[in-house]
Amino acid sequence: MQLRDFDINLLNILEAIWLTRSVSVAARRLNLGQSTISAALNRLRDQLNDELFVWNGHEMVPTPVTEQLMPLASDVLSRVRTLLEKASGAPLSVERNLVIASVDFVVALYGAELITRAMQEAPNLKLDFVTLGPAQINKTSITSIDLFIFPANAVRIAGVRKQACYVDEYVCIANKDNQNIFEGMDVEAFLTLPHIGFSAMPRMIFSHEAISWQDMRVEPNYRMLMPGYASFPDVVAESDVVAIVPKRFALKACAQGRVKWINTPVKLPELDFAIAWNPTHENEPAQKWLRDTMRDIMQNWAVSA
Repeated sequence: MQLRDFDINLLNILEAIWLTRSVSVAARRLNLGQSTISAALNRLRDQLNDELFVWNGHEMVPTPVTEQLMPLASDVLSRVRTLLEKASGAPLSVERNLVIASVDFVVALYGAELITRAMQEAPNLKLDFVTLGPAQINKTSITSIDLFIFPANAVRIAGVRKQACYVDEYVCIANKDNQNIFEGMDVEAFLTLPHIGFSAMPRMIFSHEAISWQDMRVEPNYRMLMPGYASFPDVVAESDVVAIVPKRFALKACAQGRVKWINTPVKLPELDFAIAWNPTHENEPAQKWLRDTMRDIMQNWAVSA
């Protein structure tokens, strides 16, 4: 196959299916018909002599060939976008999606300001927040993710550039009328209260704060585990359970007047939040805008109460 016979737009479609694991969602993302995406995928399959994606009944699963191709395809698309932006003289004029991997409360805290600034400063950018468990952070995900936002002391990501943003701490939230929880309470009494907690893996306690439980050989009375923090305030506000959450998230939840917070009686590690990104995309204007804007928002954050 000669380069003149290959349509580089097919790589854009390959990337969209890779990111969404769906032909229909990729079509909506690219503002194309589903039949157009399907036809392009068939052309790719013929030219690359591989199925590329296989439907498993739930999503389009990439083949080993696609897993090998995507780092190269992503790099090619990144360079083409940079070329177009430089040629146009408008660094943020090229339409594209940026993918941000983080925990769900990051969207709750910073999502509104980020999208507001994007519409004002970079109207051709679209933002996709995704949640990745520790087992999903690997060489492949580094290729497809534009920005990671995680506690630097909780998640280790090799092969990326990092920059510190802010330090947070864990606190405990409860129903504002819950008399069983109060500042200065006994550690044992605190641990026996019914807790809900975060876990990145099903059927086991896998979280940053769990490291401390193991070190101290104690464990809260967990009655329910969830893969995200966003629903914690609603559950806590309508029951007698308590939850340990980052303080910034607790302050935002308390601003609604349904929950209160106290310092945790148990000493827990701080949360050193940082951003991380693929160094091969270091100079891409859209990527740089995202890094600078996200860091600025997080460092200048204030609770809206």
